[in-house]
Amino acid sequence: MADMVVSSREVLPFIYTVDISLSASGTGTKTLVLGSDSEFELYGFEARTSADNSNQTGAVLATSSSGSITANNVNNVVQAPDNFKILIKDISTGRDLFTSSINRSLICGNTSNYFVPEGYRIRWPRQNQLQFDFTCLYSTLPTNLTALDITFALRGYKIFGRMA
Repeated sequence: MADMVVSSREVLPFIYTVDISLSASGTGTKTLVLGSDSEFELYGFEARTSADNSNQTGAVLATSSSGSITANNVNNVVQAPDNFKILIKDISTGRDLFTSSINRSLICGNTSNYFVPEGYRIRWPRQNQLQFDFTCLYSTLPTNLTALDITFALRGYKIFGRMA
């Protein structure tokens, strides 16, 4: 079979987002229904929270050459702050994407690249439904936060049928 050439009119970069606010140690569930206009091919996951900040001060542990941990030595941040866990379920089929809730850093990468591409892309049909179960890992919220606001994103492509 010959390779199919896909036009840029048939593939559109797209991001689905799920937003939730959690109290300290709180849990919450959100459902996302994918669009009816196309299939969606997941490229990877991404997340941002209200506890993140531009310089990542206090977001993760960093150790100086003497072994001390301070807010000043976070220049070589290795992972995203693990401030929530997530479990994703494809409720259209009843399949879980993970065996149990996993920490943010395992699915979303490091702080210089909160996005981690999947090795094998997942293609969901039109109007597929996904359930997201979140758990806040803070027992006490950081100063100046009344809730942990999370935006969790599915980055990928809408795949449209052949256009005339």
